[in-house]
Amino acid sequence: MDDQKRLHIISTALEVFYKYGYKRVSMNDISQAAGISRAGLYLFFKSKEEVFNSAILFNGENLIEEIQKGLMQRETPKEKIYYAFEVWAINIFDQALHSPEIREISDSSYEFAREALDMSYKKFEGVLASLIQEHFERHEEREGLDPQQLAYLLTSSLRGFKIVAKNSSELQQLIRQLVEVILALA
Repeated sequence: MDDQKRLHIISTALEVFYKYGYKRVSMNDISQAAGISRAGLYLFFKSKEEVFNSAILFNGENLIEEIQKGLMQRETPKEKIYYAFEVWAINIFDQALHSPEIREISDSSYEFAREALDMSYKKFEGVLASLIQEHFERHEEREGLDPQQLAYLLTSSLRGFKIVAKNSSELQQLIRQLVEVILALA
């Protein structure tokens, strides 16, 4: 029961953060949205930062789950990698560009939830590494190319691409070009 209540709080908090941003949300706002007392919220979380960290992890896990479900409908590793990036970053990119609240969440993630964000990206890298490995297995694998390192290169580049891209189409193009380069190494 406590796990379900905690999950309810986290998912509700994520919605509240997306609606109002990080800075404007208080523990009182989260408790009201979750339908519990503020004291009850403090039984689960010590601070807004702790709730935010949990919400970032929850969001990352949901995205990974969505990616895993959708991978079965794609045939090639390249199509699967493109799909993974669509779910992870591209689908919400334009929304983030035009929503100060979502942009604030993204910025606040680096400031207040760095560990949770890094853990989420590490899980995403694991998905990408397995897809890169699948691609290598279909081709002659080259010495020295580690799928995990290549996945890290992709996710690190994504973080930079999100800063320079003007819209989701440009972000998608940058990602596709880099994926082409990475997979051409195989």
